[in-house]
Amino acid sequence: MSRMKEWKQQSGFTLVELMVALVLTLVLISGVLLIHLSGRQASVDAERLTRMQEAVRFTSDYVIRDLRNAGFRDELSLKIGHEEQIRKQYATFGHSDGNTSTPADELIIRYAGRGSCTETFMEFRLVENHYYLDGNNLMCNGRSVSQGEDGNLQIETKAFTGGVALVSGVESLAFQRICPEDDSNTSCECNLETNPADSCVGVRVAILLEGPNSLEDQTSTDDRTVELVAAFRNVILERIRNQAAASET
Repeated sequence: MSRMKEWKQQSGFTLVELMVALVLTLVLISGVLLIHLSGRQASVDAERLTRMQEAVRFTSDYVIRDLRNAGFRDELSLKIGHEEQIRKQYATFGHSDGNTSTPADELIIRYAGRGSCTETFMEFRLVENHYYLDGNNLMCNGRSVSQGEDGNLQIETKAFTGGVALVSGVESLAFQRICPEDDSNTSCECNLETNPADSCVGVRVAILLEGPNSLEDQTSTDDRTVELVAAFRNVILERIRNQAAASET
């Protein structure tokens, strides 16, 4: 009899107690997992945001600085034919889909430089850089005509040396020319030979960058649009010199 009492006193947990313990354990584990996933998501979002900010800084520093060189000519180191090619077509706005009613998503610039975006720095030459979008990468492809080559050699006959990816995570890209006197006009040419007074003086660049997105929903993104302006400084300086010369006569 005493053994029966001892056995009853040492019996295990009841079913209700086990259910309560199981529920509490599940709640505790769920809380730990939620905290872990939230921290992981915040870390991934912070990393993507950092990459996006770096892309913006790089675009502002490198791409815009290069675009500002459009139209630069060094008469002392360039042949006459090479200089004329820059004057006639220092910026070309293109459409990858051939639809001219949509914003331009390609830009080709020419200037006198020591190398294209895919070449090392060497002597001054006629340089042409092509900016475009390949997938989600902002690309630059370059070609050049060296000093020693014939002045009549057209840069179009040169092959591009292979594009390099400058910025990743780009959703869309748009270029808009800036015309003198009228910001709303985007139909001016970028040609200093035919009509230097109305030749384009800069470009607006709109870049849609892929922002941080949730780990649970990979389709939910916070895209950011970056708008930059590059003035064709050498074209503007020539315009100012021409206006000054005209006022003196």
